[in-house]
Amino acid sequence: MPDRLYDQCYLQSTDAPDDCRSACAINTASIDPQLRTQHAMSTSPARTCAVPNPRSRRFEFGRAAERPKLAEITIGFCALAASLAWGAEANPNGAALVRDHCASCHGETLAGGAGPALTGPAFTIRWSGNPAALVDLISTTMPPNEPASLSKAEYRAISLYLLSQSAKVGAVMTTAATPDVPLPAAPRTVGTASTRGPDDGELLRSDDADWLMYNRDYRSQRYSPLSQITPQNVASLAAKCILQLGEVGPFQPSPIIRGGRMYVTTAHRTIALDAATCRELWVHEYVPTGPELRPLNRGVALYQGMVIRGACDGHLFALDAANGKLLWDVWVADSRKGYWLAAAPVVFDGKVFIGEAGADIGVNGHVYAFDAATGRRLWTFDLIPTGRQPGVETWGKSGVAGGGSTWTTATVDPATHSVFFPVGNPEPDFDDRLRPGDNLYTDSVIVLDADTGKLRWYVQQNPHDTHDWDTAAAPTIFEQDGRRFMAVGSKDARLYIYDRESHALIARKDLAQHLNVDVPVSTKPLHVCPGALGGVQWNGTAYDPVNRMLFVNSVDWCATFTRQDADHPGAYGLGGVYIQDSPKQATGSLRAFDAATGAERWVYSDGGPMVAGITTTATGLVFTGSPVGDLLAFDAKTGQQLYKFYTGGAVAGGVSTYIVAGRQYVAVASGNTSKSVWFELNAGAATIVVFGLP
Repeated sequence: MPDRLYDQCYLQSTDAPDDCRSACAINTASIDPQLRTQHAMSTSPARTCAVPNPRSRRFEFGRAAERPKLAEITIGFCALAASLAWGAEANPNGAALVRDHCASCHGETLAGGAGPALTGPAFTIRWSGNPAALVDLISTTMPPNEPASLSKAEYRAISLYLLSQSAKVGAVMTTAATPDVPLPAAPRTVGTASTRGPDDGELLRSDDADWLMYNRDYRSQRYSPLSQITPQNVASLAAKCILQLGEVGPFQPSPIIRGGRMYVTTAHRTIALDAATCRELWVHEYVPTGPELRPLNRGVALYQGMVIRGACDGHLFALDAANGKLLWDVWVADSRKGYWLAAAPVVFDGKVFIGEAGADIGVNGHVYAFDAATGRRLWTFDLIPTGRQPGVETWGKSGVAGGGSTWTTATVDPATHSVFFPVGNPEPDFDDRLRPGDNLYTDSVIVLDADTGKLRWYVQQNPHDTHDWDTAAAPTIFEQDGRRFMAVGSKDARLYIYDRESHALIARKDLAQHLNVDVPVSTKPLHVCPGALGGVQWNGTAYDPVNRMLFVNSVDWCATFTRQDADHPGAYGLGGVYIQDSPKQATGSLRAFDAATGAERWVYSDGGPMVAGITTTATGLVFTGSPVGDLLAFDAKTGQQLYKFYTGGAVAGGVSTYIVAGRQYVAVASGNTSKSVWFELNAGAATIVVFGLP
């Protein structure tokens, strides 16, 4: 389950208060001299970083452009009467304990900063009436550097203070529809797009100058045919412009570019900017209509004058690409039950494909097709079979069947009208006693008919998973010598290569160390490698058709799992708890493989986990990013590092390359502070940095 937890991982942050202090910093060593002269980026202290909606700042050749603050939105909810009955008044020390141990990441007002909010509708829904579970969770996982280091009384005081502060929020959150409305609901149509394109033909045969999808093309190859930037001149790349988005939190989009205009997202904002100068063109801020369990969005899809994206409250909506105005909005899934939409959608043949996240807390995942013009639902596929659906027999007879999140974008085979979805882990994650069998279709790649949503075939990477080893990243499909392949990475820290015709496994290659992989989790702590935050996360493989190679990033990080009985207050949907090893022990790698055989060609590892997107080019370059904030470039054949630039924040999104006015650029999303993958290295603020040759 990548980039989580809603109830545990956000409390597993190991970032010290100093992390926010450098949130807006960026290295200036390789910036154009003109830009460097005015490169006065602020070094904001933690309290400043946690303020909602700080100013965005753009830097282009010595000019700093500021836009006004966006309106701050106060979201309230009902008082937690049931919870407060457990302890009518918060311990007087609670405020001081929260300030000392929580505020640096979750914000001085608890509204969220680098870590998610500890107040608001989602917090209310999760913990109202169940304070014992809150105490149990934080007492076994917090503080992240020293779990269980506070006294029982202190943990109780922190919990009571959080609950009491939630009860003081004045406004009441309402939802857009009643709980009885069948979901997905009928779309709400506001307007029509003022421009056209890209149409189906353009998406299928995209201009080399553009980057039209999360993984650039339908096949998720992340390969660019551009050739201006080469192994010989890549070392001279310099930052051409910078846009600070003024937010601290998860930032994992792959910048989308069409016709010189770039689109990126944060949890609530969609931003259009000039792809050569970083000048903001428009900003749309989404106002959620329901609770949000995780403030994360990974990007947009473009289609016929629309910018289409998901939201943390379970909505899917379309904006006018020309001005950012809302066109349609459909309520897909109920966030009060744990659903949300994290993935970047993909549009094919007039249909929008997307799936739900959130299945680790007990809901069953689905994937959908919507009419791109209207938002009307066309079909649904249940990732957890029920009733008489095929695969229901793989869950036993207990009635316990859940999980199956979709964390990132899908892959499309236009030739066969097939959609490939990666599917997450079963639930309960660590307690498998009531779910014997393979637990379809979790930890799998499923292939659906794009027109009907019917299952065509599937391959399961981890039958009966007990270690939270999702198949989280989109698979890459490609052809060589008349043979059709599919490659996919898993959180089990392995790369899988399949034959798309026979569905046979061709190769399974280790990407990290493995320990106790076949040992069931029990009430006795079990050390497992990789842990729940290891392996291949939300960015998957990239393909180089020239050198016939695959590239994949991964995380090498172990954890200790402990099963908890269902009546344990801290069990939730996980069926237990996990504690990652010290972040100092977390490593990772970029690895290159022969695409047909899986033979390893080379390995790069510089000590930190690797989760960023990978981009290959026609000139034999491989671009990616690191958690310490470097944009990296390698020689595809040899693995020699050719370029390194410090962007100022962790790189966890994609790296996109494109052409504007005849010049090739490289854009990177920097400043991910999601607090769930590499912790101590996780710093910065959401920033777009655009590079070009002199």
